[in-house]
Amino acid sequence: MQTAQSPVSLEETARWYEGKSFVTDWTSWHFPNWMKLLAPYRDRPTRLLEIGSWEGRSALFFLNYLPQMQMTCVDTFAGGQEHQEAASRSPEDAELLRSVERRFDANTGAFSGRIEKIKASSVDALIALGVAERRFDIAYIDGGHRAREVYADSVLTWPLMESGGLVIFDDYLWEEMPDPMDNPKPGVDAFLKSIEGQFRMTHNDYQVAIAKI
Repeated sequence: MQTAQSPVSLEETARWYEGKSFVTDWTSWHFPNWMKLLAPYRDRPTRLLEIGSWEGRSALFFLNYLPQMQMTCVDTFAGGQEHQEAASRSPEDAELLRSVERRFDANTGAFSGRIEKIKASSVDALIALGVAERRFDIAYIDGGHRAREVYADSVLTWPLMESGGLVIFDDYLWEEMPDPMDNPKPGVDAFLKSIEGQFRMTHNDYQVAIAKI
């Protein structure tokens, strides 16, 4: 039996996904890095905000790796720009998109007591969380990929973070769209410039992670 302080192997993380239903895997290659970034949170109660949950693969990692964590998942479950464009061209992709929320619910059902699912645009959800004076220790920003979407999610998430809180930005080096402004990097860069002096960089690669000072 794993304890909150026990090291976790990749073989153990694979067992977390047995019996679950996934069509995509954009996440598992981040697990070794997440284990390092999140290790300080394993033995204490934690509030985690996830923007963009898709089929629940990242949520399952966080819920299993952080056994005392309560999680808030924000997603429209309508897909991003690239998913909607693919769905308009392919019946298979359209069906995949229609079934995303069902898979998320089924995959995370065992943790229903620790998950708050907010089905809404990230802007609407984050404003509501701010008005309610909600606060988080960790945020994972993996919603829309357009620079303006990433920037908006970042700006609205930052006031929700406790001092010392960790923010992880996914897909910083993602360049699937021909227009640079349809990719995340310009949005992340603009946000980090706007909060210069308010954070400490803890990871800078395909994903970026910062700690709030």
